Amino acid sequence: MLVKTAVLGVLVIFLTASAAWPFGAGAGTAVSIDVLMPSPPQGLKAIAGNGMATVDFTPPKSEGDSPVLYYTVRSHPGRITAKGTKSPIVMKGLTNGTAYTFTVTATNSIGTGLPSSPSNSVTPGEK
Repeated sequence: MLVKTAVLGVLVIFLTASAAWPFGAGAGTAVSIDVLMPSPPQGLKAIAGNGMATVDFTPPKSEGDSPVLYYTVRSHPGRITAKGTKSPIVMKGLTNGTAYTFTVTATNSIGTGLPSSPSNSVTPGEK
């Protein structure tokens, strides 16, 4: 809950741009932070493996004000994370027999955007 509150708090903050700020159009110009960060990746699809899952996704519709540097996949439950520069991303260290969903965030030089909608549920296990 704290993470969701923090993310929402960041989105309501507006930066007051000045001539010294590289994105500014002059003093008093307000720029919403969420416009500068990437939008959420879409179309998540997870495929289970033995103690792992492969998460495929479509890049965000908007990269924000700079290119995406990397993506972070987070497991639910467990909050295990894996990073990569493109889709798909392999999540290792998952517990066989436990059902997981995943979310993906995109990060650029400004910050990390909102998480995607959750993926389908998968249960890793030996085949």
